[in-house]
Amino acid sequence: MVYISSACIKNKNILDSIKELMKITNNIELSGGTLYQEDLLQELKNIKKEYEVNFLLHSYFPPPRDNFILNFADKSIKTKNFIEKSMNYVKELNINYYSVHSGFKKTFKFNNEILVDGKNNFIEESIFDNIKWFYNNYPNYKIALENLFPNGDNKNCCFMMSLSDIISVLDKNKKIYLLFDLGHLKVSAKYFNFDYMDAVDLIFSKYSNRILEIHLSENRGLKDEHLEVLSNSLQYEIVKKYKNLILENSINLVIESRINNIDILRESYSLFNKIFKGNL
Repeated sequence: MVYISSACIKNKNILDSIKELMKITNNIELSGGTLYQEDLLQELKNIKKEYEVNFLLHSYFPPPRDNFILNFADKSIKTKNFIEKSMNYVKELNINYYSVHSGFKKTFKFNNEILVDGKNNFIEESIFDNIKWFYNNYPNYKIALENLFPNGDNKNCCFMMSLSDIISVLDKNKKIYLLFDLGHLKVSAKYFNFDYMDAVDLIFSKYSNRILEIHLSENRGLKDEHLEVLSNSLQYEIVKKYKNLILENSINLVIESRINNIDILRESYSLFNKIFKGNL
């Protein structure tokens, strides 16, 4: 099924973003970027019931009262408390998995979405500990980790950036599913010097039954720009190429172009939706 991320429309209130995106589709992924608000879950449940909206939930959602950087490699109570709140939304909105960024190797601050001033170290083993904690508490749900990229030219900032690291994490724990971000992989291919299409082909051929979701947004290979994905995008060709595997494994596609342009988003959604017309 094809979704659009709420992050594609810039609003302080998530309900305003949903209202805008419903002009295109009722398939919406809830993501970060909006302000905290009371009684949000009930509002979303009402929208889901009244308008038959299908929601997904990604990473930094619902927006907390006090902002912080969610790091899945951090085993702190703060991280777990946030995920518990997220999972309450997942349950109440009838979503069958939770997706989250794979994690950061240090304690960072964000400056215009660039990671800066890293200090305290985190280790990969903490990710697996949090996976174990997740399934102990939510055995009926799945969790998908999103592949990341060298943010701000930093090749040592995140987990699951290089192709070998993505494969390593997936192979070490079969309960880890993948949120496959094609834009992130393009940046990683540039910095780690691997062939982008070879990597895409390998992941689809070996791990298609482990992919729960694909994020779609374009960039020029140097940073995560979240540009539009249209018919001239290689990602469009990738989705057409792997249409059957996407259908066979019920992989959700999420447009994540943060362009704040409802007309271009409509064109992009229509383009990808037509690939699966009659099969969804």
